[in-house]
Amino acid sequence: MIKSYFAENLKNLRKYHKITLEDLADAINVSKSAISDYENEKFSPSLIVCRKIADYFKTSIDILEFSEILEKNEKNELILANKESHPKQILEAKEYAEVLEKQKNELILELRLQKQKAESLTLQMRLQEQLKASKLSEIELLKSQIILLQEKITLIQK
Repeated sequence: MIKSYFAENLKNLRKYHKITLEDLADAINVSKSAISDYENEKFSPSLIVCRKIADYFKTSIDILEFSEILEKNEKNELILANKESHPKQILEAKEYAEVLEKQKNELILELRLQKQKAESLTLQMRLQEQLKASKLSEIELLKSQIILLQEKITLIQK
């Protein structure tokens, strides 16, 4: 599985550009606590929020998610990471996205099949209920015929 750098990149980019939680939250229209939660990997932002964050930092969601944008130098200062690794990571991310897309399509197909099975079972249940109702009517008719026959027998015996 490919490592996600989103939380780390978000926190590092914000610090690198000397942006407060409040400033970033205001800029992308989310709460300060939401930004903190994203940075601490408590929650993942929606795709819309990811797009806003990527746009704010003038990067792509792919790079934000799958590349280490900043790294620390010998003085423990944040600096831009080696960009040569980004194309490889983006390619890996795209391949991973293709695998996920294939899995999604397989799940959609499986869901359709399950829905068809459910519809088929529902139809079978309705047919069984109709058959049951028909048999109950037949039983009532037979009971009525038995009563009539008993009355005829009683009349004949008299």
